[in-house]
Amino acid sequence: MDLFIKDLNVQVENLPLPILSIPYLHIPARSQVAILGPSGCGKTTLLNTISGLINIQARQLLWGNTDLTQLSAAKRDIWRFTHIGIVLQEFYLTSGLSALENVLLPYSFTHWRISNNIKQRAKMLLEQMGFTRFHSPAERLSRGEMQRIAIARALLLKPNIILADEPTASLDLQNAKIIAQLLPQLSQQEQCTLIVTTHDLNLAEHFPRQIYLANGQIEREEALC
Repeated sequence: MDLFIKDLNVQVENLPLPILSIPYLHIPARSQVAILGPSGCGKTTLLNTISGLINIQARQLLWGNTDLTQLSAAKRDIWRFTHIGIVLQEFYLTSGLSALENVLLPYSFTHWRISNNIKQRAKMLLEQMGFTRFHSPAERLSRGEMQRIAIARALLLKPNIILADEPTASLDLQNAKIIAQLLPQLSQQEQCTLIVTTHDLNLAEHFPRQIYLANGQIEREEALC
């Protein structure tokens, strides 16, 4: 589904200017977009807004024909769980659970039983990222391996949209390069929209569209042929 933004203003109480002000932005379905800019420019705020975690006025942001502001909090959570996979800089894996169990954990919150098909998809996603130690405890994994687990978890339910907030920021150079290649490849394979925020120019160069933010506004865009 396409993302449409028009006259978006995200205001914080006691601040004179909006922390995010975007007159117009269109991101077509299955696009791959990198959002760049210095710390505090509004990158994470934008991700939180388009995932429905920040309240805005009606009709400022649409996913297809869906205006998240018109959904109740419970229905908005269901919509997000159904349509969006989120990859964060911090992986939020659960110690004591295996790599595979961590991939399956969000699914287990809403299902009494995990089917073999879901288990096989989780293993397939991990294998595609070169990870086969399904039963290794999360706390014994490297940070690069942890990020692979987090990506597989985000992709498990075949979301329409993947949002990744600084996915390589806490990785060493080698693992950052691996993740920079994997994310666009998996997005194309899964036919889902991929939007990342990043300071990492190596990651950004893998994206055909780059949006630069400054002071909560779009400063410029670049499209790589």
